[in-house]
Amino acid sequence: MPRSAPTGRPARPAAALVAALATAAALTAGAATAPSAAASPTAVALSAVAPSATTTAPHVVQLGDSYSAGNGTGSYEERSCYRSPDNYGSQVAASIGASYTDVACSGGVVADILEPRELGDPSTKSATYSIDPARHPDQKTEWLRRAQNERLCGVPTQPDFAYTYTFVAGVGVGGLYTGTVSCQLVARPQIDAVTPDTDYVFVTIGGNDIGFSTIVVDCLTLRDPSSCKQALDAATAKAPEMVDRTKAALRAVVARSGGHAQVYLLSYPFLVNSESYGIPEVAPVYDAGTALNDLQRLGDDLKARGIAELDAEDATTQYHFVDTVKAAWGGRVHGLDPHVVADNSKAWLVPVGTPGRDVAELVHPSQPGWDATAGALRVAVTG
Repeated sequence: MPRSAPTGRPARPAAALVAALATAAALTAGAATAPSAAASPTAVALSAVAPSATTTAPHVVQLGDSYSAGNGTGSYEERSCYRSPDNYGSQVAASIGASYTDVACSGGVVADILEPRELGDPSTKSATYSIDPARHPDQKTEWLRRAQNERLCGVPTQPDFAYTYTFVAGVGVGGLYTGTVSCQLVARPQIDAVTPDTDYVFVTIGGNDIGFSTIVVDCLTLRDPSSCKQALDAATAKAPEMVDRTKAALRAVVARSGGHAQVYLLSYPFLVNSESYGIPEVAPVYDAGTALNDLQRLGDDLKARGIAELDAEDATTQYHFVDTVKAAWGGRVHGLDPHVVADNSKAWLVPVGTPGRDVAELVHPSQPGWDATAGALRVAVTG
């Protein structure tokens, strides 16, 4: 896969959440207050570390979900995966003088590391070509060949994107053939970006596997105690299996690198700024805050144990769990205020209902949050 070259400037995770929040946000319009300008994080400065003239610059590959890709930064290379030049991986790669390839994708799950993923819904395209039936008795096959050669579905915006062409209908009248094709944008397996030249792999993953979007909608937007509890209980039950799948994927990543890459799995920041909050507010019957925080702590504990098990398997220290992300965010200080009338002036997550933001950006880090995560990762990488 082509690499993106490092730049001299500071280089800059969902799909289900988009659909769910689009409906839920409308029900709570006006309930959330717009955040004031967020404070700058007191993260470790990302001073550049130039590679030796006698060594090859290291190469970084970014894998994972929306908390890896860049949702919330506000600046994106494209809006299928929401990859941002301002995400944490790009910042850290620039600070250590590394080249960088970003294949993380909004809405990503662990399976996307190893398998291709369809992005969005398919569209249809039609075209008419002059196809001589004497030369091409199978006009349909020739039509499809020309449609693909002429990129009827469009030109993918990223090196790992491609369109699949599925013939829908066609009719020939003499030498003219009109056909329609279904176009599905597909991202290659994220692991395809990893090669024996990959020195570092950065990844945040797992939230979508246990129902991140459902938790956000039921616990933070609609604040329904019964459905919130169901969502959090289900996530808690799914967490161990999610971590097992993560271990298998990371093991495959290291194998793909020829045993060379150092892998850094990052934790998520706390989503809310309080340890406890009851829902519904007027007559609380369920402590959603405690249950959500307990789930996040459980996820960190399971991932830390999984990373330790991976290192023990090969007697290596090339798997790392960056559990300092929450501390870099000031603990819960910069999480979202879960109350109906919220004060999100200190939030480093984009609140639901924020004007001018895409739904895919909601409940994702704003730039100060990405900067804080980059600070925590850089310390883990460089010591």
